[in-house]
Amino acid sequence: MTRTLQRIRRGAKALLDVAAGAGRLDAVCADLAEVRRWLAAPAFRTFAACERLGGKEAREQAVRELARAARLGPVVAEFLVQIEAAGDLARLAAVLDEFERLRREREGFVRAEITSARPLADAQKAALARRFGARAEIAYREDPGLLGGFVARIGERIYDGSVSGRLARLRRRLANAGRSESA
Repeated sequence: MTRTLQRIRRGAKALLDVAAGAGRLDAVCADLAEVRRWLAAPAFRTFAACERLGGKEAREQAVRELARAARLGPVVAEFLVQIEAAGDLARLAAVLDEFERLRREREGFVRAEITSARPLADAQKAALARRFGARAEIAYREDPGLLGGFVARIGERIYDGSVSGRLARLRRRLANAGRSESA
């Protein structure tokens, strides 16, 4: 895992823990919806991306003023100041995405992506939905390169039951067996 991804996850988890611990999760989610609107504004994206616009104190003050003008609660306002102080404002969208993923995970939602060689029949999709449970959000994709079978990505885990995946594993085993025999 890269340092950037670690920082994104750490920031998102810290915000989630503070919000849940303070009993303010709903209010924080509402405030973050407003922050997401900021991310759509070109002026804010420019400010976030250009760390050299203004000095450190001036940037932190600008973030505080934005939070105050938007009437954000203290949890999100302080979070934004901390993100700016860490120089991660340009990664704010990724932090918010990770926050949402973690929040949904805590609430028992499962996010899965199923990639198959051909489109799955409705009965197959229904069987997968039952297997994952009522709180599953399943996205389906096709990739003819799989040859057959499917690849399921559930959170961070990947289950490769595709023909191409099995062939790749067999290739590795044969290559490793050939090395050990020649040694």
